[in-house]
Amino acid sequence: MIKHNIDLSCFSAKGQVEYEYKENLLYLTTKRALPTQRFDAEHLSINSYIYLPDKYKLPLRIDITAKVDAPGLYLLLGRGHINFGTLCSDNRRLDDIAAPVRKTIQFHNYMAMNEFTDISVLYDLKEMQILINGEERYYSKKERYMKAPEFREMNKEGLELKIASNKLVNLCIKSVSITEYDNTCHILHTGLELPSAITENNTFSPGEKPTFDKCISLLPEKIQSEIVKIDEYLKAIRPLKFKRLIEKHGSKITYVASDYGVSYAIYLSNDIFDHSLQWYIITNGKPETWHRKADMMEETLNRLARKTPDFAERMFNNLDDCVGCYNNCMVKTGYRLQDKQRNACHGKLKFKMSISGFEDVRAFINEINQLVRESV
Repeated sequence: MIKHNIDLSCFSAKGQVEYEYKENLLYLTTKRALPTQRFDAEHLSINSYIYLPDKYKLPLRIDITAKVDAPGLYLLLGRGHINFGTLCSDNRRLDDIAAPVRKTIQFHNYMAMNEFTDISVLYDLKEMQILINGEERYYSKKERYMKAPEFREMNKEGLELKIASNKLVNLCIKSVSITEYDNTCHILHTGLELPSAITENNTFSPGEKPTFDKCISLLPEKIQSEIVKIDEYLKAIRPLKFKRLIEKHGSKITYVASDYGVSYAIYLSNDIFDHSLQWYIITNGKPETWHRKADMMEETLNRLARKTPDFAERMFNNLDDCVGCYNNCMVKTGYRLQDKQRNACHGKLKFKMSISGFEDVRAFINEINQLVRESV
């Protein structure tokens, strides 16, 4: 048995990642969107991450203590990945290190935000286990790598460990250790029924009609307060005239200004959330007739650049990057800000999942509203 207590300063970065090691902690922020909704596509992979220079062989155990301030955290080993602390709408949770099936494999990957969490992943030759804060969350004797023909050669060479987080997420790592074993990593399976994956906003009973207050009731009180303020603000603003819509399962609240083709959405996942703004696609009829009723993103960004250039550049960088999900994608949208260009998915602008994120929402929509007011 060899235990590697990793010096966090040994991590290197690839892709659009900013990281800093200070006071025995490693801080990481990803600057480009990850293809979290399309892990089923073989040509897509996470390409912004930190990694270790050495490679490791099974059987092994990976122990990480880390925290994130928003969903989610990704652990990558070989060809596989495991997602932690993601939204319930994230459709990829787990995939095999040697022979990924690229299908939905979910487990109870919940971790609290803004709290250090102990994560342990044990890859043995005939079984696998995931622990979060010591609780068994996943166990299997049927992982594909255990019988995959290519696994032996991969393991002989060793597997590379990578760590990533979603765009706009602040990841802080306290410790990483990797233990390589001679024969087995001694997995202790509880034999108990494992907790179910969280796949919806669980604030409602089956058949219960979702209400605004109950949709947000599991979020932190400060975030609930900000959502109430945004709700009041959007319903009162003119001339945009936002109308509120609540998804039937309570997992999404959308505000639509249909006269101008713009919407703002809050994606709810119990005690965590995401939110974004976009000029939506009108999809009545055949695909060749799809279009945007309006798209004032570029005009709004350039107006802001003249008034508050730092804010405009930050919002431009917050555009939800197109990561090449589909060939000939009809919602891929290019935007320019001065000499910079960025392709965004659905023309979408993402915001931080914090109080400052809601301040940015108001500031950006205020500018759109002013632009509309001047044009009517």
